[in-house]
Amino acid sequence: MIATTRQLLARARSPHSRPLAIAVALFALAAVLPPLPLPGRSYTHMIVLDITQSMNTLDYELDGKPVDRLTYAKHSLGQALRSLPCGSSVGWGVFSEYRLLALMTPVEVCSNYHELLATLSNIDGQMSWAGASEVSKGLFSSIRALKDLDPKPSLIFVTDGHEAPPLHPKLRPSFDGEPGVVKGLIVGTGGPTLSPIPKFDPDGRPLGVWRADEVAQIDTATRGRAGSSGNSEAMVDESGNQMAQVQSAGTEHLSSLKSVHLRDLASQTGMSYHTLADAEGLASAMTDADFARTQSVPTRVGWLPALLGVLALAWAFRPDHLRRR
Repeated sequence: MIATTRQLLARARSPHSRPLAIAVALFALAAVLPPLPLPGRSYTHMIVLDITQSMNTLDYELDGKPVDRLTYAKHSLGQALRSLPCGSSVGWGVFSEYRLLALMTPVEVCSNYHELLATLSNIDGQMSWAGASEVSKGLFSSIRALKDLDPKPSLIFVTDGHEAPPLHPKLRPSFDGEPGVVKGLIVGTGGPTLSPIPKFDPDGRPLGVWRADEVAQIDTATRGRAGSSGNSEAMVDESGNQMAQVQSAGTEHLSSLKSVHLRDLASQTGMSYHTLADAEGLASAMTDADFARTQSVPTRVGWLPALLGVLALAWAFRPDHLRRR
């Protein structure tokens, strides 16, 4: 390598080797040229992960081994971070019950890449503070939390859509905000078929799976309220009519991706919907042009003088030049 460098320098001193000297100078410039602030696309995302118990369901695979929904979502998000250009920002949050807990406000991706991955790796189901999973309310509360931020991030809401306790079809929470005020993406996780939900103790030790008699199979409105005599007191609607009994399928202890429900929530809130199948698809959805903003971002342009240096080398060693020498 040293001999080759000396040979290049010796040839560069020759009056017939100006292209070679130019190539050496261009390669040196490419090596030291810092990123330059240039107009470009960037993204600012607040990514909220569902950490409720249904996200422990094993219906994905990694390296040929079954993994739960939360693990696969974290893996895919870690891969998708690489697709975000420098100047983009990402923050992490978790959802349980009906509330968002922000763990990390959006920070620049390239300069905080390892910190982002470390925070993501520490997110797990043991962080959950309640057994309920009111997905609709959790999405709506996340939108309310982000709409007044400046700059306003896009919301990436990762969930399987499994509501616990189940919703009454006539008493679904409605979105009272302005659709599209927070741009975002609902990422649906899970498989299409019902699967058992693993059960864990407070310390994370496995306790088998949830049984039908351990999980609420009917929504709270249909069950009614306990009366003074000990009998169940039926609920009524706004017109004073008794709420009709909803027949339970008895499968609330099992879980699958509730894509229809999530698409409906996306329509209500003006967000997009994406089913998580692989990291590449998730990265493409997260870098959709609808979420992009144009601003000055640090851009590496060292490839340009390097390319010119290669062309100068090719000119210096062109066959007709070598024959004349």
